[in-house]
Amino acid sequence: MKNKGHTDIRRIIPVYKKEFLHILRDPRSLGFVLLLPVVMLVLYSYAVTFDIKRIDIGVVDHDRSRMSRDLKKKFVSSDYFTVFSGKKTETINDMDTAVKNLKQNRIRLILAIPRNFSGDIKKNKNVNIQVLIDGSDANTASVALGYAGIIVSQFSRKILLSKVRQRGFDPRNIPVIEPIPRVWYNPELKSTNFIVPGLISVIMMLIAGLLTSLTVVREKERGTFEQLISTPVKPLELMVGKLLPYIVIALCDVAIIVTVGILWFKVPFRGNFIVLFFFSILFLFCALGLGLFISSIVKTQQMAVLATVMTTLLPSILLSGFVFPIDSMPWVVRLVTYAVPTRYFLTGLRSIFLKEGGSVFVLLNESLYLIFFGSVFLFISSKKFKKTLE
Repeated sequence: MKNKGHTDIRRIIPVYKKEFLHILRDPRSLGFVLLLPVVMLVLYSYAVTFDIKRIDIGVVDHDRSRMSRDLKKKFVSSDYFTVFSGKKTETINDMDTAVKNLKQNRIRLILAIPRNFSGDIKKNKNVNIQVLIDGSDANTASVALGYAGIIVSQFSRKILLSKVRQRGFDPRNIPVIEPIPRVWYNPELKSTNFIVPGLISVIMMLIAGLLTSLTVVREKERGTFEQLISTPVKPLELMVGKLLPYIVIALCDVAIIVTVGILWFKVPFRGNFIVLFFFSILFLFCALGLGLFISSIVKTQQMAVLATVMTTLLPSILLSGFVFPIDSMPWVVRLVTYAVPTRYFLTGLRSIFLKEGGSVFVLLNESLYLIFFGSVFLFISSKKFKKTLE
């Protein structure tokens, strides 16, 4: 017989206390839950970086002049390139050897300086420098080409100014249009400031989902599910009672890894901790609700773990904007990203960390999405839960 009446907080509190006591009676699991996010944050923050430096290149210098050596030094002094030394020599003598090294992944780029390089420049002739690059890693290739283009342009500009002086002109009288860039929020363009908030959102999505995805399944496997059937607790009240303890634990996780991000990785925090607290609650409500939904439809803990990883980790990495810009995705995939809670938490975290004056009103759209999806997951979970034995 179904229990009628409105949701009663007096029936939620006993479920909350029971779940909290169950968590506290397993201190090893609790310690693991609190320590794992820190380990993951430290490990992946050092492993994942978009700062590409020390690209190995091979220089095939057919000219072997002072000017060609100066060009090579420009590449080395930039700190973005490292000249492959081969057999303890600074240059590769022939193109065949350079191509072989490129195929064997010893180098990423070949800089081929033609014969008569300095002679043609002295004769006021245009000179083409061949740059061959391994495109199997498209991201590294595009960054390396950009760096190489800037270095060659600066070297060419230096030669041009020298020619102008030789002809008796004052280079200061030549009009030049130069951009004056000013980067806001992350002036040094440090990838750590970009990655750490993203990692926090991805890690918490996984941890929060795992915390609650096992809760109902564990009751079934341990045979304590019958006790829930005999109580007057309604399905929605049961879901809320099981959700609340994990919100407290997950908030502790957020506090710990945010502290590590600020103190250890020196990520600037320009926002408001109160805004971070309430925004984290909204995200955890959504993420934990997803875990409850998974827990209500699977029958074993192994299936719960697998389903949680598939629905949290991969979408959080690939479809949240953490690695790949959402605006660059096809429109069909962009529609799918709206159903990924990490997308909203990631946007909010980066805004709270790096932008001054971040408030609830700035993150209103993200907050509404999280409230909506959290409510949907909680409602479906309560409907899926049947107080009957099957």
